[in-house]
Amino acid sequence: MSFLALHGNLGSKADWELLGLPGLHAVDLWEYSALSYFEFAHELATTLSSGLENPVLAGYSLGGRLALYAMAIHPECWSGAVIVSAHPGLRCGEERLARRVSDEIWARDARTLAWSDFLEKWNAQSVLGGGVATAARLALESRREAIALAFETWTLGRQDDLRRSLRSFHAPVLWITGEKDEKFTRLAAEMGEVFTDFHHEVIPDGGHRLLADRPNEVARLTRERFGGNGSG
Repeated sequence: MSFLALHGNLGSKADWELLGLPGLHAVDLWEYSALSYFEFAHELATTLSSGLENPVLAGYSLGGRLALYAMAIHPECWSGAVIVSAHPGLRCGEERLARRVSDEIWARDARTLAWSDFLEKWNAQSVLGGGVATAARLALESRREAIALAFETWTLGRQDDLRRSLRSFHAPVLWITGEKDEKFTRLAAEMGEVFTDFHHEVIPDGGHRLLADRPNEVARLTRERFGGNGSG
């Protein structure tokens, strides 16, 4: 078994690599942010998973949303999925429009603000619980155009509501959220009505940034669900 892992926004593949999962293949999303959701799902299924043994698709936040597309469009390609702090899609057209407008502003800021100011604004969001800019995030300044493009192409406002199409995915799904991340925990609980083999784990006292703040718990839960051995 192997894991094909997708990081979150303002993240890097090192975020997953720190978990020490067996057979891990982490993807640098900033190399692909010009692709649409559908194009990237196809890239995952046909190219990035090529040669991997029984791949489990793993994604955090933005990466989780991208993983959900690949699960919906190419369910036959994956032996399971690990979704962390992700959104299955907005139901309301007005909400999608508002999110597109918001993410256009984030894209503009990613291109124009001093990078430290941009990260300070990003971290100030209530869902992220504050925090200071890490060295890894500061180092992403050289990727700012790719990050800005991701706000435009992979905005939640362009994402479909995937709940119905995900019913075709029958492999095991582990969905992890943090106890303090109430909105995403509520969304995750709803997905038990979508998947036939679904397990939702809530990490006590955890927030949204589980890969960064609670990597050991995420790794433990993943190993417990999908086994501790793997090869890639």
